Amino acid sequence: MKKCIILYLVLLSSFLWSQKIKCPNYSYKKDVNLINIKRTDDIFLFDYKEIQYIGPFVKNISLEYVENYRYNKLLHHNYRSENFDALNNEFKKRQYNDLHIFVDTSQTTPLTKTSFDTTKIISAEYNAKIDSLNAGFELTDKIPEIVSYYDGFPVTIYNAEKKERVIGFGNNVALELEGLDKNHQWKKIYGYRRYTCSTGIHYFVLKPQEIATVFEPRLSGNFKTKFRYRLGNVVSNEFEGSINDKYFNN
Repeated sequence: MKKCIILYLVLLSSFLWSQKIKCPNYSYKKDVNLINIKRTDDIFLFDYKEIQYIGPFVKNISLEYVENYRYNKLLHHNYRSENFDALNNEFKKRQYNDLHIFVDTSQTTPLTKTSFDTTKIISAEYNAKIDSLNAGFELTDKIPEIVSYYDGFPVTIYNAEKKERVIGFGNNVALELEGLDKNHQWKKIYGYRRYTCSTGIHYFVLKPQEIATVFEPRLSGNFKTKFRYRLGNVVSNEFEGSINDKYFNN
């Protein structure tokens, strides 16, 4: 009887995940209808898959975006540094028993890029401030900035296993993007992104029954096809989009 109940709960959990309990509804502090949202055809514009939410499933989540690419305070309780060899071995294999990835392109979750606004500062002053920053000084008057918004959507990872699983490092989930080429063959468009310097970088885990969400850019390009994300041996649902066909050749 006990085994039947456990089996029922497992099947119920899988059923619920296969239904609409897949991805929370995300809301941003600004009305996306009032933001000038652009699209990019550059697959390298957003290098890292930064965690925007991690924790139990909740239906509605209001948040401000996390843009620190190396460390994320949301992951404070998920970082792991002990037993490095075991963590490293698990990450290298990335073989999961009951992990799920869901892409929800019906939602719009803009990604942001912040750059210096050089139109509001003279060249000599700008160069002097950059030199000060490079020397490690804190500026009293900051350089004016421009925030650009890019069209995006949420990708949610759910751990249905009974143990913690390593899914990334620093503030970067090890997701890879795949697409169908002109011969209808799945091809890797890019692998997971690495840091040029790994000093101080720790692995992080997704705890049992937790979800983790990253926001991915909605690409533009001359080739319309289907995509999916991969994390080790797990692939997401397929979704339609566009990309420049040159990325299949490289």
